[in-house]
Amino acid sequence: MNTHQLELPALHSDDPLGFLAALGVLELAEAALDQTVRLSWRGLAAPAVLHTEQFLTLTQLAELLAGFLPTEPAKEPLPAAPGILGLPRDTSPGAPNDALRMPIEQAHRLLRDFATAERLDNDPRARWFAALVNQLCVTPAKRFKDERQQEQQGATAAASAGPPQGPVWYTESTPLFAASGQMTLANNWAKAAELCRRQDAHVSAALTGWIRVPDYTGANLDHRSTGDAAMTGDGKPSQQGVPGATWLALHAFAAFRLTGDTTRSATTAWDTSVDLPALIWPVWTSALSRTAIRALLEHPLVRADNPARFDEPLTNLGLVGICSATRTKLSNSYGPFEPGQVLWP
Repeated sequence: MNTHQLELPALHSDDPLGFLAALGVLELAEAALDQTVRLSWRGLAAPAVLHTEQFLTLTQLAELLAGFLPTEPAKEPLPAAPGILGLPRDTSPGAPNDALRMPIEQAHRLLRDFATAERLDNDPRARWFAALVNQLCVTPAKRFKDERQQEQQGATAAASAGPPQGPVWYTESTPLFAASGQMTLANNWAKAAELCRRQDAHVSAALTGWIRVPDYTGANLDHRSTGDAAMTGDGKPSQQGVPGATWLALHAFAAFRLTGDTTRSATTAWDTSVDLPALIWPVWTSALSRTAIRALLEHPLVRADNPARFDEPLTNLGLVGICSATRTKLSNSYGPFEPGQVLWP
């Protein structure tokens, strides 16, 4: 039973980056201590609390977390589950630029291998792979899309190239990450880790008081990382991301079960019923394990259309609030999360 409580003052329950970063702390702290660690919140719009069997200070916790920083972020961004983010990208014509968007046959093969390693050696990669590579949503190679478009427009170039070939279907990644431009999950993970390695204070600051870095995008998890001209001292738009909190938040992705309908990627905490998708999450005050938290993230009442109709059942679940953060929309992609909003009570 956990006896020690450690408040994480910079990680608040009503903030999407703060919420995800707290789940990332739980993920890494449990791996570092090799024991069940639990998480709670002081309340709605209040800090996270980590529950451990042994006494920990914020400095000691930061040192444990920093132990998971990669020595060579560009080669292996995720030491907690090596061999996933370091996978080579498929180089077939029209293939996506993200290695996690791989041919579906390759994804099936890798998951079988990781699942076997999990059964034999308690290897963590199967759980991580299933949380980052969505095999329930696939899209064809861009080349196939372009050829289909040419055919629809009456072009004959595709027909002269020989008999038609079927498309190569590629998996999607987790929708918690919104790629724009040349962003991939691997290079965003590597960038956050690289900045944390370059300045030791970033990991501890993620727990106590965030340090913002100019020209760092923050993996599109935080609306405050995008500063418009009116909000900056020199009158120019600037990125102001938080490397430490972002690096921890990326580790939270392991807590979300991916879902999909073959054409749209989602998670069990993802609302796709509106124009722009949104992350919906519960807030609780009891000390909960990773398994219990995952059950809450997946509970249907958390995503009810009108949670006010379920005051008593939600209270019986131990919840003190439900929050949501909607994705912003850029010109050609999704952008950072909007500020967190309280849906209930």
